[in-house]
Amino acid sequence: MQNSPRRPAQAGNHKGSAVLPRWRLRWAVAVALAVALWMLAASAGLAASSPFADKATGDWGGRRQWLQQVGISLDATLVLEGFNNFRGGLSTYPVVGASTFDLSLTLDTARLLKVPGGKFYVDLEDHAGRNPTTVLVGDLQIFDKLNDKSYLQVFELWYQQKLFADRLRLKVGKVDANTEFSVIDNGLPFLNSSTQVSPTVYLFPTTPDPMPSVNVFFTPAKFYYASFGAYYANRSVGFGNLVGTPQDVQLSENGAFLIGETGFHWHHLPLLGGAGNLRLGAWGHTGTFTRFDGSQQQGVYGGYAIFDQTLWQPAGETHTGRGVRAFLEYGQTQRTVTPLDLHLGGGFTWTGPLAARPQDIIGFSPQYAHISAAAGLPQSFELALEGFYRWQIVGWAWIMPDLQYIINPGGQYPNALVATLRMQVDF
Repeated sequence: MQNSPRRPAQAGNHKGSAVLPRWRLRWAVAVALAVALWMLAASAGLAASSPFADKATGDWGGRRQWLQQVGISLDATLVLEGFNNFRGGLSTYPVVGASTFDLSLTLDTARLLKVPGGKFYVDLEDHAGRNPTTVLVGDLQIFDKLNDKSYLQVFELWYQQKLFADRLRLKVGKVDANTEFSVIDNGLPFLNSSTQVSPTVYLFPTTPDPMPSVNVFFTPAKFYYASFGAYYANRSVGFGNLVGTPQDVQLSENGAFLIGETGFHWHHLPLLGGAGNLRLGAWGHTGTFTRFDGSQQQGVYGGYAIFDQTLWQPAGETHTGRGVRAFLEYGQTQRTVTPLDLHLGGGFTWTGPLAARPQDIIGFSPQYAHISAAAGLPQSFELALEGFYRWQIVGWAWIMPDLQYIINPGGQYPNALVATLRMQVDF
């Protein structure tokens, strides 16, 4: 998820090419592969109760389960997206596509090396396609969290160790900060970047630029936690980048990103009913930044708050995934460096709206961001309204049509209506 709001670039002229773009090739290959695997699974009578029914390639003849038993897990995911802007924004032409492929390896040191509490993880990510925000819409909140310019990188590479009966957890390496901080549980199914982390945390080292870091997590009780992370995050850091420069989204050539978060988890409260959590975070960056007036500023900081809550679940299904869930979020930062200085957002999802389709999800989210007067933009706010339906085709593949109406995109462009079609296959 790209969370470095700035004045969006104008869409340029792009000449056609006789070479089929990579994203189109991947769409064709993925659709053909999905159909072939689906037919293969059906002909083999793949049982829904299989331990790997959520993977297109199954159990590899029992080898996958054996590998997990000795502490080795291999996973792959392909996400394909198509974008069409019907009106407003920067441009209504062309239709834009993108693909993101991840190949990951997880090693459980307890099983593999007899070292309890340890885990090693590495993820290789290839992203291809044109960024629909800079080509079609020009929004500051980034309406699709996955997209940026093309790159190939070691996306994550870290080692984690749990100590003192799991009360203390240490994590060192190249880490996607959004897997540990500002995790909005009930916002995860949405596409808009603001449903994952407030756009006011505009230096957050997450997609497309995870960064080297040291993280400490303290959980003295099941209902309470406190955490801290220090990320060497700036434009000069290209660790793990093989093709492209995703670190360019950072606004400083030096310094580090520091973040602290604390919060509470609950499973049932008298007034709230189901499971939920409250997270409070503060962050700062020690780098040098250029203000809107051209002067230099040393360091920048901000804070955020997140509230997740399960509102309703069908009677007798409190331990299933079905139910209605909601989230609220707030973020604020200084007005001198980034256009978005205050953010309010929320949303709800309904998992399993039909009993016959318990894995389908429907959702709606409004995201409001105030634009700093120092940015000199014509409008004072940007508002994104998102609705989607995620259709689970089989256990390892789903399709999600998503529609967003964006008011005042970029604080300067006409209201946009943009549709996204996303497909994900887990191998």
